[in-house]
Amino acid sequence: MLRIDEKLIELDDLTDELTRAFLRLELVQIFQRRQQAFASDQVLQQQVKKLEENRAFVTMRPEIRALQQEVMMADATYQLKLAENDMQSALSELAKKIAGVISVDIFVDENLPLKKGGHHGRHHHGARTNQTFFP
Repeated sequence: MLRIDEKLIELDDLTDELTRAFLRLELVQIFQRRQQAFASDQVLQQQVKKLEENRAFVTMRPEIRALQQEVMMADATYQLKLAENDMQSALSELAKKIAGVISVDIFVDENLPLKKGGHHGRHHHGARTNQTFFP
């Protein structure tokens, strides 16, 4: 049974504060702008809808495979994927810092598809990235 006391309330308040601080980061603002650009591109959204409706046929129909490639190569899609990767990197870095305070033995899986080395690249608790989001 969860016991609510001052420490739990303080932890909840600190979590809210951390969340608000994270949402103010420039990389979050960039992500939100790119997400909006992706969502507001009507031609791209029509393509995405058609692709979703025909997802089962991607391997059998060359025109659906071509549509999939076109959607993935669209600038709005590419920019959104980069922003998503940056967000995941920042969140992973934050999780590593929090986990490191508790124990250096806590593993944080970064699973970043666009990071050098793919998702099997440097992903253990001691790995460092070139970009630092949190001091």
